[in-house]
Amino acid sequence: MISEFYGPALAAANQYDRGVGYFTSNWLRLAGSGLAVFAGGGGRARFVVSPYMGAEDWAALNQGDQAKSDLLLYESLRSVVDDLPSALETQTLAALSWMIADGLLDIRIALPRGDLDGDFHDKFGIFSDELSDSIAFHGSQNDSAKAFRNYESISVFYSWIDGREAQRVSEHQHRFDKLWNNQDPNVRVFQLPDAIKKKLIQFTSTLGRPYNAPKAPKVSKESNKWIHQDAAVEAFLEKKHGVLEMATGTGKTKTAFKIIDELTERCAIKSVVITMSGTDLLTQWHKSAIMSSDLAVFRHFGRWKEASSFLSCRLPKVLIIARQQLNKVLPFLEDEDVSNALLVCDEVHGMGSPSMVRDLTGQLSRFKYRLGLSATPEREYDSEGNDFISAEIGPVIFEFGLEDAIKKGILCGFEYTALSYTLSNEDKVEIRQIIKRHHAKQAAGEAVSDEALYRDIARVRKTTKEKIRPFNDFLSEQPDLFKRCLIFVETAAFGRDVQSLLMEARVPYHTYFQSDESANLERFAEGKLECLVSCHRLSEGIDIQSVQNIVLFSSSRAKLETIQRLGRCLRTDPENPTKRAHVLDFVDFTNQDAVDGSADLDRYNWFTQLSNVIPQQDEIE
Repeated sequence: MISEFYGPALAAANQYDRGVGYFTSNWLRLAGSGLAVFAGGGGRARFVVSPYMGAEDWAALNQGDQAKSDLLLYESLRSVVDDLPSALETQTLAALSWMIADGLLDIRIALPRGDLDGDFHDKFGIFSDELSDSIAFHGSQNDSAKAFRNYESISVFYSWIDGREAQRVSEHQHRFDKLWNNQDPNVRVFQLPDAIKKKLIQFTSTLGRPYNAPKAPKVSKESNKWIHQDAAVEAFLEKKHGVLEMATGTGKTKTAFKIIDELTERCAIKSVVITMSGTDLLTQWHKSAIMSSDLAVFRHFGRWKEASSFLSCRLPKVLIIARQQLNKVLPFLEDEDVSNALLVCDEVHGMGSPSMVRDLTGQLSRFKYRLGLSATPEREYDSEGNDFISAEIGPVIFEFGLEDAIKKGILCGFEYTALSYTLSNEDKVEIRQIIKRHHAKQAAGEAVSDEALYRDIARVRKTTKEKIRPFNDFLSEQPDLFKRCLIFVETAAFGRDVQSLLMEARVPYHTYFQSDESANLERFAEGKLECLVSCHRLSEGIDIQSVQNIVLFSSSRAKLETIQRLGRCLRTDPENPTKRAHVLDFVDFTNQDAVDGSADLDRYNWFTQLSNVIPQQDEIE
């Protein structure tokens, strides 16, 4: 097994993924020749294993630190782990420790859950090289010295042989990735935290590496694209509260978890409250919390009501909660609870709504750390809402906008098409009536805002039938631009007019309005639908990289909603590296109305300028 399979495979690979029931450091000794080449070349190995190891091996991993913060893991390890790094006597254990410290080996612990009450007992692995060729194997052998004295067998599959072999390799890789990311419902997987790796560096410092030190990884242009996240983290850690204004797709969620990890490692926080609106976005954050942190995760939105469990939990923890539920939970947090807690407000502009101002004044500022995230934090025509956000969460402390993101190659460039339309006489009469009613209310001393006036006028423009004809003409001429396409409309009634044209053009589509199931969005994300007709439910936070085209029947005077919708199609797609998006807009070039102003023309000029921004070639090579 060693001389004919493991050794040569390790020597040729730069990535090794292994799921195995039992792992011991003796395996490293037996596979030493191939492992030395693998480690010296900077290869990376990921192991998912059961928690049953010898005391010396556990000492080399220094796993006890993780067990302190997780009672379930502690109970599983208590009978096995009593010894700290006092048994570090052999080169084998030094190799294990150094590989963890150098980041060449990452080990996660698997415990069955749900209906399974036994052990994690699977045995499979995948070797991959720099050319993306892969070998998968599956069989009865554990990674221990005894396994090499047993009668064992493995089956091996090669990605380059034929389609059937490649499919088997892909299935094993997919299964491993699910385990690694804690997405298998039958197994709970625990990470070894960074604190362990740092301690390993300390207690291995007196022993040299028993293999050649790996070459320092090159700082790639790809990694350079994301250095703005580190700058954002530094800005927040310095200020302790404030808003990160980051364009959609530039990693607001990842940046937030980097902040959470840093504050947790510093022992500055014991709990996190993350809030936003919308079940889809809340679910997305919940998945990220499961995958990106070691904190106990609780949900309080939709059908999940876990706020009381969060409040009573004594472990490091995070609560994902709908914005509308905050006023029912925050009053129950004691001062000592929020003094070492972080509040994260995604799409922070939503926190400035009148109901939030009314219900939460004085509640958010109690948190020692307050983080706001948004591509568009400013609420137009709402000074009270903006003042509330600034006072309770903080001012903007970091900016990384759309133009920055496109130049860096984080977002793709786009083509812009503006179809001309002119309001009908009926539309113009309705606008004059809106203006007349507004002035009448002002004259009567009623409290009316310009924002309400602009919103009412904009609704006429968003729903005018005069956009239908130019849209139909464009649909006939450019049907390919309605693949991987989101169409934003103001109302379901207007959407029905659009749907009839899509049916005539035989464009596969579905709707995604308030009454529609989330399954429609999932089908679109999986590529089973080419086109989705929707309204504001898709404006914020949804990440579908394959979206390439958007149609803006409904576009607000305020940039907030427009930027959010533009962000839906500008995400880069690994499956389509040459992706260039397309935005279809509707502009009234004849609009000279003194009140309505030049909202369409302002948007046209902004889109035109932004569409001329080209990703810098040296950033995306």
